[in-house]
Amino acid sequence: MRYATLSGWIGSRPIAPDRLLFSAVLAVLSCMFLVAVAKFPFFTSASNVEELTLTYTSSGNYLKYGFLNSGLLQDFSTSSNPADHPYAYNHMPPGPDILTALLTAATGGSYRAVRIVFWLLFLTGLGCYLRFAALILGRIGLQGAGYTILFFNPFILMRTMDDMGYALFPLLAFLPLLILTAYYRTQRSAYLYATLVLGLLGSVYLEYFSLCVVVYCWILLHLTGLIRIDRRHLVAYLGVVALGIALHLFQNLLYLGPDLFSHELRMTLTNRTIGVPSKAVMKDFYQTVGLVHHGSTPLVMSAFFANLWRALWVPGQTIVLFIGLISLAWTMVRQREGAVADKRWSLLPETRATLKYFGALLVWIAGTLTLSMFMFPAFTQEYGLDGTGLNAYFLGIGLMAILLYAFRYIAQRWTLVFSRNKVQPGDLGLAVLILALTIGAVAVAITSQTKKYRDMLSEMHAFRYAKLEDIRQHFAGQIYMTNINPVTVGFFAREAGHGACEPSSLPETGGVDVSQCHVSYVRRQDYYRHTLPRYFFFFRDLFPGFSECLPSAAAPQLDRGGDACLNLMHERLAGQFTKVYDNDLFEVFDLLAPIHKS
Repeated sequence: MRYATLSGWIGSRPIAPDRLLFSAVLAVLSCMFLVAVAKFPFFTSASNVEELTLTYTSSGNYLKYGFLNSGLLQDFSTSSNPADHPYAYNHMPPGPDILTALLTAATGGSYRAVRIVFWLLFLTGLGCYLRFAALILGRIGLQGAGYTILFFNPFILMRTMDDMGYALFPLLAFLPLLILTAYYRTQRSAYLYATLVLGLLGSVYLEYFSLCVVVYCWILLHLTGLIRIDRRHLVAYLGVVALGIALHLFQNLLYLGPDLFSHELRMTLTNRTIGVPSKAVMKDFYQTVGLVHHGSTPLVMSAFFANLWRALWVPGQTIVLFIGLISLAWTMVRQREGAVADKRWSLLPETRATLKYFGALLVWIAGTLTLSMFMFPAFTQEYGLDGTGLNAYFLGIGLMAILLYAFRYIAQRWTLVFSRNKVQPGDLGLAVLILALTIGAVAVAITSQTKKYRDMLSEMHAFRYAKLEDIRQHFAGQIYMTNINPVTVGFFAREAGHGACEPSSLPETGGVDVSQCHVSYVRRQDYYRHTLPRYFFFFRDLFPGFSECLPSAAAPQLDRGGDACLNLMHERLAGQFTKVYDNDLFEVFDLLAPIHKS
């Protein structure tokens, strides 16, 4: 009797306190996050510094120059001169920047308070995700959604806690689905309206890569039937998303005018799809019209598929998939053996339902992640989903479904073995094999997590990114050059500068050529082209993805200069200009203090 009830217990209750594990992981990460907030006002050791400083800069410009100065578009200029504003960015909705500006004003300019608000919103969103994962797993009676946290990268979870662009993703992606489910259960129209309002908010807040993920998630949930989404409600949701995109395009139209709007839109679409026009052409055009754009390189298929693969893989995944195949295959084999006497064989309804479920899960997860990446291949080769952590929300559900199903299968085999009062070697052996593989998969995931936690604690102790504050203390107010995104330096320098400056900006014959730097977020291009910057900030970290002089490990599938390129730059700087500062994160060379060679 004790063994006969084991299978039912597994199917109706969590294998372990999954929600406790989910909460414990978030509690640990939140403690680390709050300690980092107390130590430094702007970001943690896990933060995407470039994205945060871009958002801080644009939100600060909203408050300083007014929201309408840039037509509500982001203004990324760090210049202290109003004549250099706005230098607008128009390819993503400005929702995160506007919200950050409003929160900054409401909190009296406290970056710490703003980051805590986004942390709370992120945790709320993860609560919505947990409930959504439970809905998907519950389709075949599985429980244990909290264990999906094992397949999340803790480094990226902590990074997302104060990333204004991604902290609201789980809230805007999964809360509308929960509210729509509540509408089907209660038929209260308020739930339906709330779903559509959240859809509109998501379309004007989420960057378009994330928004594509949400859109394909909805479409494929409807097609696979994993949860109920009626066709008319899917169409309504897609309609409000299209409305949000249309509003952003209309915003661009008002700011740019019809001719520039249409020309710029065509260039953006073709560049992000196939990398044409080239970066050089894009740079000249966008600097002429005072807009931010980095440009994608021509499509390299190996780089594209490498990012595609990384979006579909997490540690321990191979073992989990093998477990799933064994469990399903053995189920069908046992049914085949049981039907030999009748000389007929067909899958039991329960098995057909299980196969249909996992097939639908595969289509939903793979389609949601890959279709969004196929939309703009040239852009995808440089910016994948794995770096944002969006893939883990979906892969975690699929992999956990396999493990929970396999564990339930073990319980069923175990029950059959002992209910017959006779050990069946095949059943018992398979149960032991699946159990061993399941333990192995969990061990791989936990080992990977443990290593990441050790690395995070080490980085948190060093907190190298906090050294950017040295720029504000020692070099503020000076025009500069740097080999990373200029806003990362400009936010602290509080002045204009030139970014992504590479070997061509440091001629072998001597001096500097700022016209060769890839980006300069200033409207007075001619003035800064003929004004010698004071400092060059040289980094070996914090590189933007569009840089053409990256470390060898940063983009191995793309020809981006590698370590030789960085070493060449450093050699030219050190050989021509006096180094005045070095804090292990960056070196500073005084461009007005050349080294005189005898």
